[in-house]
Amino acid sequence: MNKTLSINPDQKDPKEHKQNSKRTKNHMRSKRSKLILFLSLSGILSLIIFFIEWIGSKESGSLALFADAGHIITDVFAHIVSLIALLLASKKPTSKFPFGFHRFEVLAALTNGLLLIGISGFIFYECYLRFSGDVSIHVESMFFYSLIGLVINLLSAGLLFTVSKESLNLKSAYLHVLSDLLGTIAVLIGSVIIHITEYSEIDSFLSIALGIFILKTSYGIVKESVKILIEADVDDFDKEHLLEHLTKIEGVVSIPIVTVRKLTSGVLSMELRIVVNERADRDQIVVQTHRLLKTEFGVPFVSVEVILLSVQSALEEIAVIETEREFGHSHHGHTHAHGHADSHGKTHSHGH
Repeated sequence: MNKTLSINPDQKDPKEHKQNSKRTKNHMRSKRSKLILFLSLSGILSLIIFFIEWIGSKESGSLALFADAGHIITDVFAHIVSLIALLLASKKPTSKFPFGFHRFEVLAALTNGLLLIGISGFIFYECYLRFSGDVSIHVESMFFYSLIGLVINLLSAGLLFTVSKESLNLKSAYLHVLSDLLGTIAVLIGSVIIHITEYSEIDSFLSIALGIFILKTSYGIVKESVKILIEADVDDFDKEHLLEHLTKIEGVVSIPIVTVRKLTSGVLSMELRIVVNERADRDQIVVQTHRLLKTEFGVPFVSVEVILLSVQSALEEIAVIETEREFGHSHHGHTHAHGHADSHGKTHSHGH
């Protein structure tokens, strides 16, 4: 009797699947290289603008030009943070760094924010000195250097515009460049107004406005960085929507613990305790939870604890012992007994 071999048309050939996977990885690698190239070029252009406007502020005596240079350095740091995110995204977690290297991005952002607060403070101090004294401004130099900055800023914005839709990270960097562009335009217009009216105090007013903008931006960066580092609750994750999905899984009774941590912007880790009934398939619930969080909510790091209702009650009755927190070695308030026999056969006990 001849047996007929039935082939499922939807079933993919393993070799074809492997080739498709390889093509996808190559495409992602090529895309990442393109993003890194464009971001690097834009960052270099921003750095050039910073030095041009910084030199221009020295030659022209314009504090507004210096403030705009300080604003542009925020863009340079934004590029650095975005580059770090792109490079670290390709690195896999290790046993020493189980959550990868995402926190380095947060540390870079925090350093950036603190530096910018210092820059804005210096700008305000210089404004105070200028209001109490008389400083001459070379308007032609102010106009010339801000015009060069504007042209290079347009090139930088054009570079990032082509790739800004491919990554949220790059979109953020693109918005930074646009804000720099507006600041440079303000300085350029200010130089024209000063030239026409000969009212040099406009430079100080522009400096205060840019200083406030830098302070507002840097405060947001520092606040978000600190919240991530102290593992505060995440505001931009819809827990209720997640719980709606999880409670629909067969056998789930309740979900008493949902802990969400942000490793960096857009990267979350999550710990859950799921209470189930005795008939529940615990392994299947774990698989379904992982699949839901990773494929629907984009959470890469997931830890799930599945227990019975009776176990949950027992866990709630366990009290945590209060210990004294000291620097150095702590005995944690419990004793250990160690026994050994000497050469005479006698047993000795030691407790600590």
